[in-house]
Amino acid sequence: MPDDHAPSRPQELHADFEQNVRIITRDMVAGRLVIAARGLLGWEQAELAGRAGIRRQTLAEMEGDVRRQQVRVRNAILGVLEAEGVRFAEVGGACGVLNAGAGKP
Repeated sequence: MPDDHAPSRPQELHADFEQNVRIITRDMVAGRLVIAARGLLGWEQAELAGRAGIRRQTLAEMEGDVRRQQVRVRNAILGVLEAEGVRFAEVGGACGVLNAGAGKP
């Protein structure tokens, strides 16, 4: 039996998706999302830490949610990821990462 509420055309799917996507703020980004973002880019911890100008151990602590990072550290990490086109979003109550395109802010 078909779902009467399901979009039937690709344009409707796209519009439905856009209406339900919310870009989340930097302070809401958990460590697991940073791990997912690195995976999306194919980066190891050392790559991201080097580009952000922080120690790899500091990044590991953020990713493990061991302790809350200083705003400066969080902004350095997320700034690098965002510069590569990564966006952090909530869709239907679940958080994840999107790739808006390499090198696009």
